[in-house]
Amino acid sequence: MHQDAAESLLMQARDCKCHRLAVSLNETLNSLNFEANFRKAVQSLTSEECAKAARFRFKDDTLASILGRLFLRQATRRLSNVEWSTIKFGRTKKGKPYLMSPSNTKYGFNVSHQGDYVAFASSCSLRVGVDCMRLDKERNNKSADDYITSMAKSAGPEELRMMRSQATDQMKMIYFYRYWCLKEAVLKATGEGLLQDLSRLNFHIEQRERYRPRCFITSTTVSLDGELQDEWILEETFIDEMHNAAVCREKRLPSHCVYSTNPDTRIYFGFVDISFLLEGATTLNPLPEDGIAEWMNFNAKPRKLF
Repeated sequence: MHQDAAESLLMQARDCKCHRLAVSLNETLNSLNFEANFRKAVQSLTSEECAKAARFRFKDDTLASILGRLFLRQATRRLSNVEWSTIKFGRTKKGKPYLMSPSNTKYGFNVSHQGDYVAFASSCSLRVGVDCMRLDKERNNKSADDYITSMAKSAGPEELRMMRSQATDQMKMIYFYRYWCLKEAVLKATGEGLLQDLSRLNFHIEQRERYRPRCFITSTTVSLDGELQDEWILEETFIDEMHNAAVCREKRLPSHCVYSTNPDTRIYFGFVDISFLLEGATTLNPLPEDGIAEWMNFNAKPRKLF
């Protein structure tokens, strides 16, 4: 585990609730004591959460689902200073998870998983969304132009122009992923889930700001049906050289938030591991033989081929 990210969550838990964290699927799968940690993890979630994770065909998706739920529980445990067993989640009608217990919390959080990472973002306000993408050079065996054309209904005219005007196929796809992350982050922050017509959401990008690993861009704005949505701040960055990310958070934040005291604050994604996500976890779902059947079922699943 990268101690700086874990210590940050511990140190700020009493005041600012804004954090950006990620866990690698590959590192988790190859970590020491993974079998023991996996068997502990499936018993530290509810039976419903475990059943949902087990339904995925691929090992990557099952593990990502488990890690995502652990992220939400670990964050709640630390940010609210409560026992693991007291934490309960519900879902809105549109499928967004929310805290039922503890109630009346003043912070929000969200998770995303794609490629090698499960990403987590929290905020000092209730509404926040995060999305991440693996920067594949092509998708569905299509060239960049063909793929962008096939997805054209999801983009506005200016977004299509920006994607198609990039010099290389790789840059065209990177800009596609950039816009996709932004759209997903906004929809997750608003709680809308899946908007039938994604072209209604349009993003204005400042071309003078270079979009690359280690960037931290907050100048991008979003409009819905042509009307500027000025209540949001969009953070664009990268988790690593192969994964980009976007966070959508509310502009108005309480005085104890680091973004209120210093609006130029940059919170990059830090890295944690499964051991960190299991700290303080207790058994919610006791399984026969300590979860050996769940482990064998997981181990028999194939990996995704990227």
